[in-house]
Amino acid sequence: MRQNVRTPLVLAAAVTLAVSACTSSAPQAADPAASAGPSLAGRGSVVIARCDRFAARSATSPDTKVHVVTVAAHSAADGTRLAERSAALPDGASVEPLCGQPRRTAASADRQLFDSGFGLIAGTVPGPGGTGTVATAFTLPGGLPVAGKAAEGRAPAFQAGTSVLWYETAARQVVSHDLARPGAAPQAQGTAPGPDFALVDGKVWPTRPMETKADQVVAAPGGAVAAGTGFWHRSAPAASYGAEYVEPLVIGPPTNGRSALPGSEQVPACAPRLWTDAKTLLCDSNDNLLLLGFADDHSRVDTVTTLLPPEQRFIESAVLSPDGRALAYLSTWDDKTELYRIDLAAGTRPVKVGPVPTSKDAGPDVGAPQLVAWQ
Repeated sequence: MRQNVRTPLVLAAAVTLAVSACTSSAPQAADPAASAGPSLAGRGSVVIARCDRFAARSATSPDTKVHVVTVAAHSAADGTRLAERSAALPDGASVEPLCGQPRRTAASADRQLFDSGFGLIAGTVPGPGGTGTVATAFTLPGGLPVAGKAAEGRAPAFQAGTSVLWYETAARQVVSHDLARPGAAPQAQGTAPGPDFALVDGKVWPTRPMETKADQVVAAPGGAVAAGTGFWHRSAPAASYGAEYVEPLVIGPPTNGRSALPGSEQVPACAPRLWTDAKTLLCDSNDNLLLLGFADDHSRVDTVTTLLPPEQRFIESAVLSPDGRALAYLSTWDDKTELYRIDLAAGTRPVKVGPVPTSKDAGPDVGAPQLVAWQ
C-alpha cells in the first residue's frame, strides 16, 4: 500500500543504552524526530490498524519476507481516511497479537500496542543468535526498532496514553521505561505473575484463568473484577495448579464443571471487549454486540441487551467514544469491511460511517483490520 507521507522521512540513529542491573532487556529512549509522517492523533477520528503477514521483502535478506503494519486515522463522522502510516518490520519481528494468530482481544490491549501519538508500536525482535526475543518498539513509519542489547524480553505494552513501555525480562521481572525521555533509566515494577502479564491502569493484573491470554483481560473501572474466558474478582483465590491462575465463573451456560455467573445462563457465547462503565460489560458474539448489566457488587448479571439487528455480519472489533455515549465497530460482509457507529441510548440503530480500505493485493495473509481507538 502506498504510504501517505507528506514530508521526507528522517530517521534518527538509536543510541545503545547500558543494560540496567535489574533487567535483562532495556528498550532505549526514542528520539521524537525518529518518526515522521502525517499525524494519526486528532479529535473526531478513529484509528484502525492491521498487519499483513509476510507482505514485503526484507531490506537485508532478499529471500526473507517480513510483516507490514499499517495504521490509519479515519473520520468518525464519514469514514474519510485522514492519515496513514505504514512500516515493514525487521526480519523475524512481530507485533502480538496484531500479527499473530487471530483471536478476540481486549480493547485496552489493542490500544496499548501504541504510544500516545501512534508514533511507536510495541513488538519483539529475535534475541541474540536467534534465541528468545527482545522487547522493543518500532517507529511508525519506518519500522526501526528502538532497543538496547538484551538476552530476552517479552510482552511489551505501552501504558495507556503515555510513551512508557512495559515489558517482562528473562528473569520474570516487569520493567517500565519512558521512551520519550532520552537517558531515562528503566524502572523496576515487581515480579511478573507468569510468562506474560496484563497491564491495567499502570499496574500488573495479578491473575487470570488459564484459558485467557494476557491481552484478553478486560478489567472493570476501579479494578475489582475482570472478564476474559470467564469472570473473576481480583481478590479471588489462586488456583491449586498455579499462583497466576484463578477458576472463573462462566458467562453463559455452565460448562467444564464450572459454575455460571448468576443471571448470565442465557447469554450466548461472547468475548468480552470493554466496559462502558463500572457495571456494564460489552461482549462480542461474532455477529452481534451485547451489553451485560451487572449488579452493584458484580455478583450477578441483571440485564442483557442485544445492540445490533440480526444481519449475519461478522463483528471484528469495537471501541468506546471519548464521551462514553457511543460505540464504533467494524462489520465484515462478503469480504468487505465497513465502519459503523451506534449510540448507547435505548432504541437506537447502527449507522454506517463508511468502508474501510485494505491492501490492493488481497491474499490469505492480509490482516483483519482492528479498531484501536476513538479519539
